[in-house]
Amino acid sequence: MKQRHTLPLGEQVRAEIYRAKPWGYSDKPDELPDIVDLITNAGRVFLAKRISGGDTVASAMAYMAVGTDATAAVIADTTLPGEISRLSSAVYSATANNIYTNVATWGGASNTVQSISIVEAGVFNHASSGQGTLYQRVTFAGVVLADSDLLKITLQTVVGSNTI
Repeated sequence: MKQRHTLPLGEQVRAEIYRAKPWGYSDKPDELPDIVDLITNAGRVFLAKRISGGDTVASAMAYMAVGTDATAAVIADTTLPGEISRLSSAVYSATANNIYTNVATWGGASNTVQSISIVEAGVFNHASSGQGTLYQRVTFAGVVLADSDLLKITLQTVVGSNTI
């Protein structure tokens, strides 16, 4: 009998909110919302295709979007239903210990997301809203940014048994 091995995917997502102060920003975030995240079926297929076809299969998961739809994430999600802003990620890389990291930061007025309740985020392989493969979707309690506030989202996925 052949022995089967599983390849677990572990996720860690951190959202940090930095509220503007008269002197600037604190070194530590002012708020850390709880996040529920999910690697979608489309994200899992994307990983399998990357393994089997190399880099010619699709572009990198190098973009993150935020939105306003509080519907719980489900494995069949293919879009970010309430998407309002998508950015190129400041970091999207994999390390030698099997960890993929994606980081993006929104500024209230600079990204036109102030005074809006942001409740979802997702990672994509396309720069344009409504395009590309949704790798991962996260939902969290509403975050409302003022003009100078910042929302930084860091997503890490470990492929295999290493820990984050």
